[in-house]
Amino acid sequence: MLYFFLSYARGDEDDLVRQFFNDLSVEVRVRAGLHKDAEVGFIDARMKAGTVWSAELAEALSQCRSFIALLSPRYFLSRPCGQEWQIFADRVARYEEEMGLDPSVLKPLLWVPLPPGKMHPVAARIQFSSDLLGDTCVRQLMRLQRHQDAYREFVFELAGQIVESAETHPIPEGHSYPDLESAPSIFHTPQPAVESLNGSERDADSDALTVHFVVAALTRSKALSVRSDRAVYGDRPRDWAPYHPVRPSPLAEYASAIAESQRFASRVADLEELAERAELASRHNQIVVLLVDVWATELEEASRVLTAYNAREIREREPTTAVLIPRSLDDRETVQHWRRLSEECRRIFRGTADDDELYRSNIPTYQAFEQDLPAVLQVAVNRMFVSGHVHRRPDGEVSSDRPMLDAP
Repeated sequence: MLYFFLSYARGDEDDLVRQFFNDLSVEVRVRAGLHKDAEVGFIDARMKAGTVWSAELAEALSQCRSFIALLSPRYFLSRPCGQEWQIFADRVARYEEEMGLDPSVLKPLLWVPLPPGKMHPVAARIQFSSDLLGDTCVRQLMRLQRHQDAYREFVFELAGQIVESAETHPIPEGHSYPDLESAPSIFHTPQPAVESLNGSERDADSDALTVHFVVAALTRSKALSVRSDRAVYGDRPRDWAPYHPVRPSPLAEYASAIAESQRFASRVADLEELAERAELASRHNQIVVLLVDVWATELEEASRVLTAYNAREIREREPTTAVLIPRSLDDRETVQHWRRLSEECRRIFRGTADDDELYRSNIPTYQAFEQDLPAVLQVAVNRMFVSGHVHRRPDGEVSSDRPMLDAP
């Protein structure tokens, strides 16, 4: 029996995670009365975003009796983590429907402290609690010497819960997902696309900070006339995945997940909707982020739309539109032609390209994109506070008389 699956975001002190996995495995074996070499848990320290799932990992997710998630800011941004959670949660939902009870086998543990409001709602609903853990994260229990006794007691307690629930609640096996692209992520459910901005559509909430991601990219068919490598494109501009094959998911989808982790609402649109989105953003003090494929500037129509929009933006006293331009190191053709293409981008975004706070070019990896996007969103928010429109309705009746001073 595989008692538990440990899910974590790669890069969150992997060696310490491995130590936690080993400590927990030892205690589970003891509590279950198993041999010291028995395999009771699963952890995959090799899998990277965008790689094909191993048969071993897929089988472990399908058969494990409990799921331990180490929560951190990186965890909620990670598609593989969201996919692992989703697959196990589907199994739990089937068990609850069949048996009519909650087996409590999905256990989120705080690994890294999360700022207020950063906990994903899915995890917040089932947050694991322990008197031994309290408000302290697991990582802190392990790192600080004064918490060593509490850490050992916590592992003992957790192992007992894992063994008891595994033996009491034989949740059904799940479906196999052969690769990352075929499994949904519970943290990255796409926002419904806004098809039009006519009277039948409700405006984006003006109470929440909203970012409109506008994708200026080729499609697979249009790429035929511009470049030879079309692997990063799909049927729509918003399908563009510049960090393929390392990260095969669309950039707009990844950007939305990052923005939502920063408590923004997000919308995704193609370049043909730029004018409408810009007008909506201006009306409600919202932000526009252009995700620009340098090859799209080779198309006359795209170049014209971007040039006209930029000319309007630089007339604003404090523009809030951000421009992000990836250059994946795995895309040899783009690297080869980068100098010419990036110079064309600077020509199109003349003036804006000098603003190194909102114009981010040559973003080489999706990890670098993950760092740049929150930074430009914060800059845009700060500028919005300075130059945004104030929509304040005074209380009571408003007099049309001009105010007069009675005396000096």
